[in-house]
Amino acid sequence: MSAHLTADEAEDFLANNPSVQWIDIFTFDLNGIPRGKRYRRDGLVKLAKDGLVMPSSAFIIDPRGNSVGETGRLWETGDPDVPARILSGTLVSIPLDGATHAQAVMDLETDGEMDARAVLARQVARLTAQGLTPVAAVELEFYVTRAGKDGAFTLEPPAGMTTDPDAAGTYDFADLDALQPFIDDIYRVAAAQALPVDGIIQESGPAQFEINLKHRDDAVRAALDGLLLKRAVKAAARAHGLNATFMAKPHHEWCGSGMHIHLSLLDGAGANAFAGSPISPLFRHAIGGLRETMADFMAIWAQGANSYRRYVAKSYVSCAPHWGFNNRTVALRIPAGKGPATRIEHRVAGADANPYLVIAAILAGIAHGIATGADPGPHAEGDAEEIDAPATLPTAWVNALEVFKASAVVRDAFGPGFHDVYARLKETERASFERIVTPLDHLWYALVS
Repeated sequence: MSAHLTADEAEDFLANNPSVQWIDIFTFDLNGIPRGKRYRRDGLVKLAKDGLVMPSSAFIIDPRGNSVGETGRLWETGDPDVPARILSGTLVSIPLDGATHAQAVMDLETDGEMDARAVLARQVARLTAQGLTPVAAVELEFYVTRAGKDGAFTLEPPAGMTTDPDAAGTYDFADLDALQPFIDDIYRVAAAQALPVDGIIQESGPAQFEINLKHRDDAVRAALDGLLLKRAVKAAARAHGLNATFMAKPHHEWCGSGMHIHLSLLDGAGANAFAGSPISPLFRHAIGGLRETMADFMAIWAQGANSYRRYVAKSYVSCAPHWGFNNRTVALRIPAGKGPATRIEHRVAGADANPYLVIAAILAGIAHGIATGADPGPHAEGDAEEIDAPATLPTAWVNALEVFKASAVVRDAFGPGFHDVYARLKETERASFERIVTPLDHLWYALVS
């Protein structure tokens, strides 16, 4: 059971943070987007005592903020309120713009059927019951752009940075130096939230970066770290008149942005259950399960239309469930660390995905592999794209959703309610997206038809 903020803790916070005037209290919807309410400081103690509510329709919202009636969970239910409490350890002041704002994460008191955080917690509990503790960390890639008119998104790097995708500055420092004040603020906000931020690197796209988080032996909190890091990056960008985007493929000629999850399991004695010579039999079964279920969860790894534009050849984005040692061309990479550092790096999800659901799906695949004694087959060497795979991933959205809807693995792991509603939510989003006529339709087809 989660610990909640007490009234005494709320009073202490207000006393220690006199500049705070507003507190954002939010949860994350199935897309990983924060949804919540903004309160004045004088209401915080009462909220800590009595809690707050969110409409149940918060679980069936598309990325544009529309409640999706096609899920069967809107008009039919009357959209009842769901009680919530403030999650202990998440109330923090944001050290930007005079530190007048604070934020906290809410813990929804529901059966957890549609709450992404609860979906992950159930997968953790499933492995914990077997004496195994998941250890996880999130890596996120993102782009920084100039803000357009009225803060609108525009795909233009900040002043002084190249727009040439062929001038990759991978592992360079020029863009890091140019945006150092912005990066400093990311780390300030992250430190205020006790996010275990590690290094930052300049990636291969114009003004593209990657930030790594350190691992935690609390997979639910590790996923929350990833979600809060996104919010920290966006807040720091706004403070500097910039935008930051975690969309998977902001431009067809630019590198995509991924979310890599590093994950291992500890046994009852606290030892790494994946360690071996070079890996343990349990780890082999886990990899086998991840391979067998990877296509089933494609609609989680790639949750929107743009997500599927990232799956292109020669881009370090695998389109098949290969695994290998210290090989970045595979979907399931085992980094060079040995012993306690033995882990899987799951490289399939886009940066736009929901870390709660991504890690839940990884754990479901691992549990499936352990339960069935799945054999991962031989590991890939060299360029995995040149190696035949028994199956490829469904890299078109319509196909991924068909596989997802037909998957008994997803249904058994996430529950029939979640399985059905998520599929309906995403099918409705797909249909809405694909009916829109774009300028590209006119450019390609108007004068030749």
